Amino acid sequence: MDDSLSFESLLRGARKFACSAMEAHSEEDEEVFLLHAGVSIERLAKAALVRKSPFLLMELKGRDDTLYHLTGVRRAAKLRTIGAGQAIGRLRDMAVLPQRDPDLDELIELRNGVAHLMASVDDAFDGLSVFCRVTNQLLDHLSQDQGFYWGSWSTLVSITLNDLSEKVERDVARRIEQARRRLKLRFEGLPAEAMESYVATRPDLEYGLQISKESAPKVFLPQKCPACGNTAMVIAGPPVIVRKGEAGESQPESMICFVCHFTLKGHEMAAAGIPSRVPLVDAAGARLLTDVEEFLWHVDPSGDDLLEEGADPADS
Repeated sequence: MDDSLSFESLLRGARKFACSAMEAHSEEDEEVFLLHAGVSIERLAKAALVRKSPFLLMELKGRDDTLYHLTGVRRAAKLRTIGAGQAIGRLRDMAVLPQRDPDLDELIELRNGVAHLMASVDDAFDGLSVFCRVTNQLLDHLSQDQGFYWGSWSTLVSITLNDLSEKVERDVARRIEQARRRLKLRFEGLPAEAMESYVATRPDLEYGLQISKESAPKVFLPQKCPACGNTAMVIAGPPVIVRKGEAGESQPESMICFVCHFTLKGHEMAAAGIPSRVPLVDAAGARLLTDVEEFLWHVDPSGDDLLEEGADPADS
């Protein structure tokens, strides 16, 4: 395989563009920052994929030149690998990155817009925070030292992420209090039975695996609402930890409470005290999936194996 597609080369390239992106941001050159930040994330995402398997860089269409190149059969004159969007999508399928991250999507769209002279940047969009956050997520996954990667920019990155964390925590705390207040005002002056009756009429939550041919499978899990204390629903993706005879664990993606209507998504979860890994069990602690179901979903996050009829448990 060409050294330009090796893990070390991709990581090295990602770091080079990360530093040039930070330099451009310090000089208030927004276009160069967006372009280089997007390239850096793309290369870091591809480094994460190639660490798993070089074949994850392949486009699943067109000629076989990329296949021959990656397998060392012959060097391709023009190499076609997946773009940033597909690389991020595959990492989401592998539960390396959250399924929903609109800010990351916007950063990549802005990068593409700059490249095609169509960028329109919203002043409210904090591209630097998104860039630093996603980069550190990928570095953690790859077990890479963040201090070495960022070099002289490490302090600025830490300040940026601390500010982001404080901002998210303030926003989540404010919304928790607003949800509590709305619920309290709704039943103010009414007997306690009114609240109990209301809670009893909320949707009967069905926990477990939800499979659809139109979208990736999800698992619905019970979780105490940080606002009202009633049982809410966490929506999570494929298991990221699987142990034989024990409940697997997934990464929570969002949460909704049907009592106080408080919601969370993505990186807001940690600010509300939702753990980064949640066991695949119901409110009573009973497992929601079998060993086989967890294994199949773990090895094929797209859920294709789960959709196949007659999957043989012996195959696990």
